[in-house]
Amino acid sequence: MAVIEQRYAQALTDLVARGDIDADKLRLELAALTQAVESSPALNTVLASPAVAWEKKLAVLDALAARLQLSRLTRNFLVVAAQRGRVSLLAGIDRAFEQLRLQTQGIVKAQILSARELGQAERAAIERQLAQHLGRKLETQYATDTALVGGFLARVGDQVYDGSIRGRLDRLRQNLLNN
Repeated sequence: MAVIEQRYAQALTDLVARGDIDADKLRLELAALTQAVESSPALNTVLASPAVAWEKKLAVLDALAARLQLSRLTRNFLVVAAQRGRVSLLAGIDRAFEQLRLQTQGIVKAQILSARELGQAERAAIERQLAQHLGRKLETQYATDTALVGGFLARVGDQVYDGSIRGRLDRLRQNLLNN
């Protein structure tokens, strides 16, 4: 992560810590803002062009903030980023803020793959066991992968917890080949 993106993300995190804005609200607004800016080459051109007067850029930014229903704080952040030519860094600032938010709240992201769609009770049991094992709160994302045959596989950071049938078969095969 670039140093500049980290600094902006840290400034936003400090505003959350002061209670100026809710972390989840800011996260949603940053995501919407990033998506809007990345999906509009014309907007990027206007904001990056030295030929466009600042007053016109400010009017465009205000219109964007109104359309996205951004809070005053997020709108002001957007204006500061545009003044300093940092609008192109919004995606990186958003990612850096998300990492800081998770770290501050003691949350780890977990991706859970299962052979079939899991029910709510099964998801809750897996999340409870993983959170207890890790000693941290989880933010989970679920997906299915029929190649697992049965069971589940959880990725938390750089660690993988493999409770799948496919994983067990692979380990059994490896043990048989090694002995």
